[in-house]
Order: sequence, then C-alpha cells, then structure tokens
Amino acid sequence: MTRELATVGIVLFAIKLAWLCIDHTLRVYMGDSMTYLHSAAMLTGTGGRSFLYGWTLRFTALPFDTPVAVIAVQALWSLLTSLALFAFLRHALRASFWWSAVPAWLLAAEPVQVFMERMVMAETLGLLAFVTTVLVFARYLATGNLRWYFLATLGGLAAAAFRMNFLPVAIGLGLSIPLVYLFLNPAPHSQQRTKWGRHLALALAMLAGTHLAYTHAYGYVTKYPPGYLAYTGMMRIGLVAPLIRPEHFEGTGVSGDILEQVKRPLDDHWQRGHHIWEKDGLWPMLEKHSEQPELVARTITRRAMLGDPVGLLKINVATLGGYFDDRRSRLRMLDDKGVSAPSERDLQLILAWTGWDARGIDQTETPARAYFAASAGWLTLCLFVLAPLALATSFMCWRHPRRDQYLLLALASLGLVANHLLFAHIVSYRYIHPFPWFVLANLAAIACLVTARRRASAPAGPVRATAGRPAP
Repeated sequence: MTRELATVGIVLFAIKLAWLCIDHTLRVYMGDSMTYLHSAAMLTGTGGRSFLYGWTLRFTALPFDTPVAVIAVQALWSLLTSLALFAFLRHALRASFWWSAVPAWLLAAEPVQVFMERMVMAETLGLLAFVTTVLVFARYLATGNLRWYFLATLGGLAAAAFRMNFLPVAIGLGLSIPLVYLFLNPAPHSQQRTKWGRHLALALAMLAGTHLAYTHAYGYVTKYPPGYLAYTGMMRIGLVAPLIRPEHFEGTGVSGDILEQVKRPLDDHWQRGHHIWEKDGLWPMLEKHSEQPELVARTITRRAMLGDPVGLLKINVATLGGYFDDRRSRLRMLDDKGVSAPSERDLQLILAWTGWDARGIDQTETPARAYFAASAGWLTLCLFVLAPLALATSFMCWRHPRRDQYLLLALASLGLVANHLLFAHIVSYRYIHPFPWFVLANLAAIACLVTARRRASAPAGPVRATAGRPAP
C-alpha cells in the first residue's frame, strides 16, 4: 500500500510541478475573490461566501507573501484530491493498480482542476473536503462503526463551509448511506432489528445535531438568524426570483406591490442572478423597503420554493439548455476564466493584503487559462454523462461483494447531478469542477465490473491430471 501510494504520489507531484512551471499566474474572479481575500486579510466572515476558505488561505499561503504560494498550496490540495481518487478505487472498490492510478493521473492534468488551482476561489479546497467525506463514508460502510459516520457528517459540513453547493449532497448522503448499510446488512432476529433501529436513530441524531449546532454557532458569530450563510435569503433570490408572487410577502412587513417596482424582468429565468447584484434587481429593492431584508428574503423564497417546486425544476431544466447555446456558453466561459477587471480600489486592496500587483491580470492569457477555455465540450460532457454512468455502476454492481462501495459512488454522483439540476441558476463551467472526479471514478468502476464479469464467465482451462492422485 505504501509503495503504491508513493508511486502514484510521485507522478502526481511531477504533473503539478510541471504545470506550476508552465503557468504560475494567479487569477481572481470578481468579485467573489475579493470577499475571500477580505476574509483572509481581516479574519472576518462574509455574509454570502465561505469564511473558512479565506481563513485557510491566511494561515497556509499568505504568510509567504507571494501569489505563487497560493497556487502551490492549492496544487497540493488538488494533488490530495487526485490521491483520494486512487485510494477510493484501489482500496474501497478493490480495483487493479492501473485502473486506480491512471484515473488519478488524468484528474491531476484535467483542465478545470488545473485552472481552478490558479484562481482565488474555494473550489479546489471544497472538492478535497467533499471527496474526503466520501472516503470516510466508505469506511463507515465497511465497518458499520458510527464514529466514521460522525466524522463523515463533519466532513460534509466542512465541504459546505467551503462551497455551499455541496450542502444538499452532504445532507442527502447523510440520510441515505445509513439506509444502504442497514439494507445490505439485514437483521433477521428481533433483537438485532432493535439494534439496527438504534443504529439508524443514532445516525440521524448525529446528522441533525451536527448541522443544528453548526447553523446556530454560525448565526451566533455573524449575529444573523441561524443558518449556513448569513445571506441565505439573498442568495436564494438568485434561484427562485421568477417564482416569487405578491402573496408570498404576506406578514413580512413589505407589500407585494414591490414586485411592480422592480425594473429588471422577474419572469426571465436568465436574469435570476442579476436580481441580487444589479441595482434594478429585487434584492436592492428589498433593502430599500425593509430594515430586515434578509429575513424577508428568507420568507418569500421559502414560500416560492415550497409553493411551486415543479416550476423551479422547469426553469432549471431550461437553464441546462444554455450549455448548447453558443452565445451563452461563450459568454459564461469568458466570465468563468476571469476577464472581469478588478477596480482601482480592488487593486489597491489586493496589493495591501497580499503584496501582489494584479493589474492587467484580466487581459493576461496563459497556458492554463487557454487550456480551461478549450474544455467547454469536455465539461459539458461530464455534466450530462455522469448520471447515466452512475446508474450503470449501480445496476452492474448488485451482485458484487463490495456493492456497498459502488452504491456510495453512484449515490454521490447522482447527488451532484441532482444538486446541479435543482440549484444551478446559470450556465457555469466552474460549477462542473467536481464532476470529472466522479466521471473518472465511475468509468474505472464500470471497467472493473466488466472485467470481473468476463473473468467469471470465461470457461475454465484444461485440467492436467497428475499421476497417483486426482487433479486439483
């Protein structure tokens, strides 16, 4: 095991080092990167973005006072993510060395992984936290020990603290994985069934307790109502704006007539994100008409989501069509690769916080950015093939002795796809950042299952008898 990990790790290190030599230009995505850098410099939270990523940067990369340190640290996190892929395939699925190592090496050189290592964004660290959570769930399934389950719930919270997009998947796995374990380990006797009932109750109590504690602790620190983000309502406006109706404002202290004053179209689902950030959107209007716009936003968005879940699904399905619209996909790729220039004030703050002069970075073309820009087709493929691959994995593994591990992979993969379908309000290639890990994992898993079936169905070779005793 140690020799294999060392071999894979050395190749991964060589890939990351080669890319660091080829392209050591740090990038910013405006204005998310500014909130992260502010958190790192001031050790404060930001209402709409992860505080944990900024704090991690503060104590890992920023002390070196060079932008290359941020890339080097994030490349290390990405290396560990690739190593986690090898570990899962080799030790959880019992795949062969090559079926485990090659996907890990491919992931290390995959376009969105390489580019996001160079972006001051939480994607790289968030993915590491999430795949670590999957590995811990694998240990829980293998042992049935609830201590592993408890650690997995904490891992899911960490992943969500870095990237809120992982929260629904983490909760979904927390609910489903204990059921998978109990289903695959049935209790034939009444005493054992009582034991399994306690097991499930304890698992759900751990899940609810850890999330409840986190939300209340976050609310206490930020002085906002308990939640995963201080600006939960504001961010949800960018998801459900077309579904908000005047009656949703009842009892909030704000009249539903406010919708008539919003100049930006509410019924155009392509405008959803602009209702947060643009002056003519719904959120700025709420700020004008309420002393507690966040509470109002939480109320109206919750009512909108519960009142028309099918409507939300319809507009999100329509949004997926944007990946096949040349104009929309091209504009989104331009935005995702960081062509928005920092303002003069932002440039001064970046220089003061990090010692890095980011002037002109938006116009600077480098190999990693060109590599990422050329990957739109690959990333779109990952988005749309992951669910079929996961379903194939789940169907093919049913008679495999390690089917619990294969089902974990399938459920995590399907959770990512469902999460994107339900909560991605725009076309965005950086949102697909976690998908290649699971696409490569499912491809390797299917290859292993096909190989195992062929070996099982292959006719036995001729048996050579030995003198004096029956052939073995």
